[in-house]
Amino acid sequence: MSQPNRPQKPVRKPPARETNRLSVVYIGIAMLVVFALILTALNTVNWGGLFDDKEEPTPDYGVDSIAAQQTIVAENPDDVAEHALLASMLASSGRIDEAIPEYEKALTLDPADTDVRLDFARSLQNNGKPLDAEAQFLKVLDMEPDNYTAHYYLARLYLDSFPTKRDEAIAHLEQVTEIAPDSFLAEQATTLLETLQRATPIASPLATP
Repeated sequence: MSQPNRPQKPVRKPPARETNRLSVVYIGIAMLVVFALILTALNTVNWGGLFDDKEEPTPDYGVDSIAAQQTIVAENPDDVAEHALLASMLASSGRIDEAIPEYEKALTLDPADTDVRLDFARSLQNNGKPLDAEAQFLKVLDMEPDNYTAHYYLARLYLDSFPTKRDEAIAHLEQVTEIAPDSFLAEQATTLLETLQRATPIASPLATP
């Protein structure tokens, strides 16, 4: 005789409340991962490099021009301007290690010359020496707190750093717009500030079960 069909045992489903709780947990984890990726991406963005200062191209001085200036410096060892010019020529040609002693000599002769010190800072910045550049920018600002050019390029230095020193950069950019609101650098600073504000991630609160 054939066996009677036994009723199949129903499959137990998890309670709806438990399913909802699991969904919330998964969504929360996904949001945390996305937020972490956004923060990582923002820290790797070269904010300072996003904008063109519209400056004249840096001249690349030839060997003969530099040699001629070296002769002038040798004949005028106490002339700040000649040392500074030679330093700038060397730095513009990528010879920063040779330029540094010339900048230092010029600043030894006249430590209060903020124009030379600012040029020194920018040459260090443009030749891959950010920590030394920062030190020189800060010295300029210590002597001239309203030097908006130093504020601007120090902000650019902070935006180019890794991790990005975003808050410090914003503070210096705001100084530029306050000190010289009608200047070209203030226009650039305003654009940078607007971009940084648009890129600020806003954390979304996690849903609760």
